[in-house]
Amino acid sequence: MKISSVVFALLTRVLLGDLCFAINVTITPSPFTVAQEGQNITLSCMVSQRRRNAALPVVKWTFLPAGTDRPEDELLIARVNMRKARFYGNYTKSFPWPKMKLTVVKQGKIFDLLILNVSEGDRGLYMCRVQEFKKHQDRWKASSNCTAATELRVHVLPSTKAKESLWSLFEDVYLCAVLICSVGLLCMCMFTVTVTCQFIQRKQRLKDNYHLVKSPHNSSGETVTSLVNVSPALPKKERRYRKKRSRDYQEEIPPEIPAKG
Repeated sequence: MKISSVVFALLTRVLLGDLCFAINVTITPSPFTVAQEGQNITLSCMVSQRRRNAALPVVKWTFLPAGTDRPEDELLIARVNMRKARFYGNYTKSFPWPKMKLTVVKQGKIFDLLILNVSEGDRGLYMCRVQEFKKHQDRWKASSNCTAATELRVHVLPSTKAKESLWSLFEDVYLCAVLICSVGLLCMCMFTVTVTCQFIQRKQRLKDNYHLVKSPHNSSGETVTSLVNVSPALPKKERRYRKKRSRDYQEEIPPEIPAKG
């Protein structure tokens, strides 16, 4: 494609060389330029050495995509008429966002084409066609024309890929760090809740080991309450001794004296 596009540009210059005697059209950078994918690039078309002062130029920026060689595949980007009014072609309008911008500087001698966010689809041949019109008997007729072309090559630099891979690595590490911190915080919360629940259960169990009982030490009928520890940790001999002592004490209690009538 690169060879065919260059050949097409050279043939265009040869065929139209005899018509460029009145004007000179130059594109910079030329004959080709390399742009990194994603950056902006400006192509300048300079028109000079016009011999006919009464003639008015019409400038067209056209685009021949990579892989195409036929002239009918040429797409209109923008056009500047004799009154310096700018019009954009259907190719430029087909983009959902601003893709190309045409600027006229130095009193119509330089026509800058700005290509935004260069992509692989922008590869191809860019041509600046200038045609002069002269008024003859109330009619405008083409007196001369000239064409210049340059090739745009889009290249993805290895450093960009390295930066993207490094940035993606940082993103992965950051994501892993966030996940690890989140899991750690969740484990700490679960541990705190578990310890708190165990502490509350233990405290409640200690309270349940003590209860209020009635004391039989007073024969007058009054109720005396005391705290008795019923912990099951007492030896068997001591528990038997306490039971026997309690029975002996109950047998020694004298019977109640009946009240006199």
